[in-house]
Amino acid sequence: MIHYNIWFDLKNDTEQATALSLIQEFLDGLYAAGSIAGFQILKNSGNASKTRMLDYQALIEFSDDAQFSSAFSAQAARGIHTGLHGQVMSLVGEFRIEVFRQIATVADSSETRSSSQTACET
Repeated sequence: MIHYNIWFDLKNDTEQATALSLIQEFLDGLYAAGSIAGFQILKNSGNASKTRMLDYQALIEFSDDAQFSSAFSAQAARGIHTGLHGQVMSLVGEFRIEVFRQIATVADSSETRSSSQTACET
């Protein structure tokens, strides 16, 4: 699994509910088309004066390199400043992007536990 993380702030003149709805619409469309494996939109709940992170995070999941490459190629062909992607970009101020590759999951951890152990045992 590939996790494409975008931390972002909205531009000062942007209405939060409208912007987040548009971002969700864009990501819903990618998911429905099979371009992404899933997504989450998160709000930073840290104290603004104490956190270095931006206000929001979009965590976009890709099942493999092929899906990742295909999604970016398709968006490049459409144009990054057009359609819903362009509308989203017009609402976002500062942003940071990082790509993470999954190295372990809960399922990986559970496979290493003894099958005779019950959920309440430690």
